[in-house]
Amino acid sequence: MYRVEPVDEEIAAAIDELPERFLVTFTELRVALEVAPWSVGGPYHPANPPGSRSATFGPDDRGLVVFAVKDSDRHVLWLWSVLVAPD
Repeated sequence: MYRVEPVDEEIAAAIDELPERFLVTFTELRVALEVAPWSVGGPYHPANPPGSRSATFGPDDRGLVVFAVKDSDRHVLWLWSVLVAPD
């Protein structure tokens, strides 16, 4: 299992403030990252496949997370974004 955690308090606060309708799919995304993070989402920048990754979640895929996988210590970090597009 991989350890999944926010990189700072701002990201932790964004996760805590997710709208209720996004919580189930966000939880499913988090579990997938714990088990097989390289199978989640895709490269954040296509020219750098082993770099940061992004994945969508929630209704109409309106939630976005950007994360990095560190295989050496089985660690996944939420990086710059955990956000929801406005209605």
